[in-house]
Amino acid sequence: MGMRHIVRVVDLVKHYFLEAATVRALDGVSLAVQPGDFVALMGPSGSGKSTLLNLLGCLDRPTRGHYYLDDEDVSEMDDDQLSEIRSRYLGFIFQSYNLLPQYTVVENIGVPLMYQDRRIDEASRQRCMRLADLVGLGNRVDHRPMQLSGGQQQRVAIARALVNDPHVILADEPTGNLDSHTSEEIMTMLTKLNEAGKTIIMVTHENDIAAWAKRVVRLRDGHVESDQRNDAPKIGQAPNPGFMATLNALMAG
Repeated sequence: MGMRHIVRVVDLVKHYFLEAATVRALDGVSLAVQPGDFVALMGPSGSGKSTLLNLLGCLDRPTRGHYYLDDEDVSEMDDDQLSEIRSRYLGFIFQSYNLLPQYTVVENIGVPLMYQDRRIDEASRQRCMRLADLVGLGNRVDHRPMQLSGGQQQRVAIARALVNDPHVILADEPTGNLDSHTSEEIMTMLTKLNEAGKTIIMVTHENDIAAWAKRVVRLRDGHVESDQRNDAPKIGQAPNPGFMATLNALMAG
């Protein structure tokens, strides 16, 4: 049977047809990611890294090729099946946080549960509260995004990405809007999640952010240019005490 892959793409092609031209955003990308890996996708603007992340996130479909998520071929699925996969298996962290301004911290964390038509009952509310606590916002659960700093908003986004216990976390420039101190905090948190067993695939254009990953895949012109293991990934400061214990309890529960 060999090694299990949580994510595997085979000859992935994505063309966009604009009025006068065909943009070959991805031109035959093959990539396999094992459970528990932490991959940084890098490359110049227009290299295809965001297109690849969108395909991995089931936000778009390939023109050709196959995408297996936990051995299930999602490249053939329709929109309803894709949104089901997104809400059950994937967690998203975006550069601009994408929080809902009218919702409190704890309500924002619970958003993916609503997409699963799960009522926010007491048990799931408690889960959202514990996640808020996990990312160090236990005393801000009733704040709205406008009352939070960028770093705090991104921590809400990390908690939201964890609420459905996803198989894979997809992060698109997660520190793109943050200063270096806050970036360090956010990357420490992602590293801890990875240590707890979460598979992370992250797009970044910054070498010092990619240095946290276990593996760096560089794209150029829609192809994989290089794919290297990072022998000594950067490690941050330990986050709040009990982080790993709480995280493991949440993931088990």
